[in-house]
Amino acid sequence: MRQFRGISARATSPIAVVWLLGVWLLLWGSVSPLAIGSGLLIAVGLLWFTPQPAVEIGLRFRPLAALSLLLFVTLDLFISSCRVAWHVLTPRLPESAIYDVPLRVRGGLMISMVAVAVTAVPGSTVVDARPEDGVLEIHVFDASSPEAEHNLRRDVRLLELRITAAFGSRAERQRVLEG
Repeated sequence: MRQFRGISARATSPIAVVWLLGVWLLLWGSVSPLAIGSGLLIAVGLLWFTPQPAVEIGLRFRPLAALSLLLFVTLDLFISSCRVAWHVLTPRLPESAIYDVPLRVRGGLMISMVAVAVTAVPGSTVVDARPEDGVLEIHVFDASSPEAEHNLRRDVRLLELRITAAFGSRAERQRVLEG
């Protein structure tokens, strides 16, 4: 807090004010002087009377690794979509299964990123995430081959490696590499 002639004042982030004002205007559905004025008043009031602690998310953005992740996920989406389409068009559906896949990442945000990436790919869905154990329960559409569980674990490990390379902290990347 800053002191101005004996009166304490909280620092208010202009970016947070603009973001809250934008949300307010979207909720109102119009941009008018009244909506802007009331939005500014509410934004400053919220930030002033409900201070939030600073949050360190621990992400590091690496553009080349993020581009590699994007290309990997895009290719995986294409291949998986073709596989699912083939199974849908054939008369016999494959055997499905649910597997527990241990993760090497430990942060909640990193686990969420892996879970979202796994679920985004057709043919696999995260049923449960257990961050305390570092395990994802994953439903697989096609588990008819004997190496289905091994392939799933390998794919999740590769995805984990690419996500931590793109966004993970140094410690998180080291844990995944040692794995």
